[in-house]
Amino acid sequence: MPFEIKPFLNLALSLQNLRLSTPILHNIATLTSKTDHQGASGGFLSKGILHSRLSRHYLRLCRVSGELDRLDLKKAAPDSHRNFSLEDFVFSGIDFSRYREINEKDFSLFQPEALGDFSEEFFKKNFGLYRSEVQSVIEGSYEKKVGQTGMVKYKLTRENPMILSIMRTLEISLENSPLFTIEEIQKEAEKLPGISGKNLSEMDELYRQLVFCLNGVSVTHIDGMVTKLFVSHEGKLSGVFRPGNKPWTRVLIPNLTNN
Repeated sequence: MPFEIKPFLNLALSLQNLRLSTPILHNIATLTSKTDHQGASGGFLSKGILHSRLSRHYLRLCRVSGELDRLDLKKAAPDSHRNFSLEDFVFSGIDFSRYREINEKDFSLFQPEALGDFSEEFFKKNFGLYRSEVQSVIEGSYEKKVGQTGMVKYKLTRENPMILSIMRTLEISLENSPLFTIEEIQKEAEKLPGISGKNLSEMDELYRQLVFCLNGVSVTHIDGMVTKLFVSHEGKLSGVFRPGNKPWTRVLIPNLTNN
């Protein structure tokens, strides 16, 4: 890691009172701390905003992988369904009843924080709504229930094609925004004392170095599966996820030369 970024990360790590307002910088900084013996050399990503984003991406991959495993494409052969497309076949096998009652862990994919994994363009393209409007639809369609054992579930109170489409898409879409953006980094960096606009004139380079800090880092998910991050020769930050212990390589930040 280039020496010049170390003071910047040390500053972000030392300011515990700003941890909530600079979550990405603090999360990256914990990886490069001298006290973190499981740092960027291949250790485990500390719990934080990036861990949460990667975990949600992994959960969506698990859902997609599980559905692909259940498909019996022989039943969709042209001879048996002459006017039945593959898309129709996949859609016909969707179990929409799963959205009538969702446990707290699975509902994490539909919380406001999870909606931030996608761009405004994603919501307009898929639903013709803004992110805030989709959030309102979800909040107005589900009721939080706490059972006698303390188990939390979310029950669907208003079932209609719109809410089912929203839940289905948010659960399996892999059209994530970048793991973190240059705009997010600039917004957080400006909150650090002593940092001003002129100090951030090299924001592209700062962003690039922060991305490279994650090269070789791993994150362990709740089921024990490990996702390994790496920066490719093309300058892309990617992750090797293992849903069902099968490797899926996903680009998490596009080519840095385009940022």
